[in-house]
Amino acid sequence: MNRPNESHLETLGKIAETKRIFTAIQTATGRRESLCLVITSGARGEGKTTVATGLAMAASHPKRRKTLLVDYNWYAPAIHKTFDVELIENPAGFYGAASIDELIVPTHLGIDILPAARMTDDSQGALSNVEGYDHRLIQEAKHRYDTIIVDTSATFPENQNMRDPVLLSSIADGVVLVFMTNRTPRSTLKRTTTAMRINGAKIIGVVANQWKNPILY
Repeated sequence: MNRPNESHLETLGKIAETKRIFTAIQTATGRRESLCLVITSGARGEGKTTVATGLAMAASHPKRRKTLLVDYNWYAPAIHKTFDVELIENPAGFYGAASIDELIVPTHLGIDILPAARMTDDSQGALSNVEGYDHRLIQEAKHRYDTIIVDTSATFPENQNMRDPVLLSSIADGVVLVFMTNRTPRSTLKRTTTAMRINGAKIIGVVANQWKNPILY
């Protein structure tokens, strides 16, 4: 197996904005250790995975906090490509695991990965009968990791087989929303925050992706 693009990952972990965001999250949640975050957005293609990976890198560096990066965006997984790890073969392999230890892939960068399961046409409808399993895995991980970053699918459009970020938010210490500047409608942002708050999620803040200071540009 080839090593991931280390220079890219190291850059994500060292970007000042990423470090500031992670520090702000710790302050907002009041949790310096045992922190679980859900990263989502209102629509697809907002940069969730980049933000999730950057936060995981930032979390793992100081004092070598034990960090788990979870890919629950099964219909458009990307974390496995970033870290050059294999997808879980299928949903059956995911749900048939006796413990989280059978699913986690360690990396030499100090971050453990829980990769997405490979979805095929035969996988359609395979997820509806296992509600709560995602929650149990994260609860198990909370006893083992200082920081858990969960990269999820976009909140909209809804899909009956998606790992629903609204439901996942109930087991997290906070939710970080990612939105693309000058592309995502305000109505989408409002719809997403409303859905999260109705479910009792603690929205920590919004990352405005590709924002540029109008004074400078």
